[in-house]
Amino acid sequence: MQAVVLACAAQAVYIAAYVLFKTATGRMSPIGGRHPLHAAGRLVRSPRWLAGVAVLLAGFALSAAALVTIPVAATLPAYALGLVPLLVVGMSGFGERPTSREWLAVLITVAAMATAVLSVLPDHGEPLRDALHRTGGAGAAAALPLWKAALVFVPSLALPLWMLGARDRAAGGRHARPLTGIAYGLGAGVLLGATEVFGQGMAMMLAAGRRTDVLASPHPYLFLLAGVLGLVQLSIGLQRCRLTIIVTVVTVTAKTHLLLSATLLYAEPWPGEPAPLLLRAAGVGLAVLALTAFPRHERRTRRLRQPVPAVPPAQPRIYPSRLG
Repeated sequence: MQAVVLACAAQAVYIAAYVLFKTATGRMSPIGGRHPLHAAGRLVRSPRWLAGVAVLLAGFALSAAALVTIPVAATLPAYALGLVPLLVVGMSGFGERPTSREWLAVLITVAAMATAVLSVLPDHGEPLRDALHRTGGAGAAAALPLWKAALVFVPSLALPLWMLGARDRAAGGRHARPLTGIAYGLGAGVLLGATEVFGQGMAMMLAAGRRTDVLASPHPYLFLLAGVLGLVQLSIGLQRCRLTIIVTVVTVTAKTHLLLSATLLYAEPWPGEPAPLLLRAAGVGLAVLALTAFPRHERRTRRLRQPVPAVPPAQPRIYPSRLG
């Protein structure tokens, strides 16, 4: 129960950090991924943005502490419930109004997390406490080989680097429609999901008393590199797009990435019975469906035609008659 409370607190802290990032980047001149050092220089000179980094690190610590004792799938309801205050903040604080298709995508996201957590429920006769208790993981984290860490980290860089370099262009032109930020959310979500994965490995090693092995492992270095790139991608997306869309996409992407990567790296408990296995696969499938359900462009706003002032008819010139 304590781990579930920690997961709920982590989600609340995450939302506070995202709001700080949104307000900090809203006061900056436009930043982009084509000049990453220039963008990073502007970000680190903002006290509000640095405060958001500190708050986000606290959220990472709370989430990692929860994942030491319970499986990843058991923490997903906390992040699904966290979407409610996110929507309230976005609509009341930033004047955002989700469309009907975006509401549908959010509902699919909640269904994906609820379906995944059903796969963790105990069988007949098994106590709930035993089903939600994590066993092992610290040994696998301490003995993590570099090639296996690269299987998670290297693909996590593909989409964000492509976004930051080749596709980081603002919409322009007379008929261009602004983007909702799905690509930014995907890129930042993959990187922040990798950050949570390696943070979970460090937390399990520290909880098992393997403090001297942490610095010798790849976890802290991959945690920092993925975190820095993820924050830059997240800041660019929050400056250009709506808070609710970016954060929802980041959440579903990061948690799906965390669930699959922790299974590969730390032997995350995966159901073996047919029914729980089907529920776990359905949860992952619904998460992918939620990402495809989000619209890629903002809705068109109907511009009111300004009335054209009537031009008065030309008056004939009257010349004075020539006298004499």
